[in-house]
Amino acid sequence: MAENSCWGLGSGNVQASGAQQEYWFSLRLRVDSAAQLWQAAALRCLSQADLSQDEVEDLIGPAGDPSIADCLMVLALPERLPGCTRLDTALQPAQLLQDNGQADCEATEALGRG
Repeated sequence: MAENSCWGLGSGNVQASGAQQEYWFSLRLRVDSAAQLWQAAALRCLSQADLSQDEVEDLIGPAGDPSIADCLMVLALPERLPGCTRLDTALQPAQLLQDNGQADCEATEALGRG
């Protein structure tokens, strides 16, 4: 929990010491079913973004050959986080990070041990 936090839900004043700071957020997943992932991403695109079926397939690939990275981005990233500006988004298969020796370094830095 951030130090010097003040959450006055009833008073309208919300302050936190983390204002104007940048943060790095990491999420590691294993995709067990590409078909289920595609279905969930397609449903989100159809219902929330009001895209046509062709537009959905352009965005996340067809059901028979989904773009796993694009499906994950559609589902894992909110359109916007209130009070925040998204500075960067990156998604790579874990094997690529391990091959480059970056996974351990990034995980250590994220935990503040670097």
